[in-house]
Amino acid sequence: MDPDRESRDSVEAEWDFQARAATRWDDRSRGSATTWVPPIMRALVDAARNSALGRFHPFTSHARLCFSTDGRHWPGEGDILPVCIALLPGGSYSVALKHDPAEVVLETTNADEAVAAAVAALQEYLRS
Repeated sequence: MDPDRESRDSVEAEWDFQARAATRWDDRSRGSATTWVPPIMRALVDAARNSALGRFHPFTSHARLCFSTDGRHWPGEGDILPVCIALLPGGSYSVALKHDPAEVVLETTNADEAVAAAVAALQEYLRS
């Protein structure tokens, strides 16, 4: 068992980890000529953590913030929620339901709006 992984099993610890990682992400991308990724991840992590999404385990994948019902989001160890929020070039967010293909719900430059749309989209998905 990976000791770092073990220490991040609680939802609170996962959010703390994501907050630190988002700060490093933003610091590296700020002013960088070698990446398209804008320095907007920390604002997104903070907004999501303080929303209804804060009860889920956060993780990142390909410049997207995703959520799981368990800290180990591999098959059989937790369900990945069907919504994610991606960072886009130019400093905006794209909220999408993860269907095949993904259904974009909203594009915005505001982290709070992106999170609110993700929460609303998730509630609609869970009702169906």
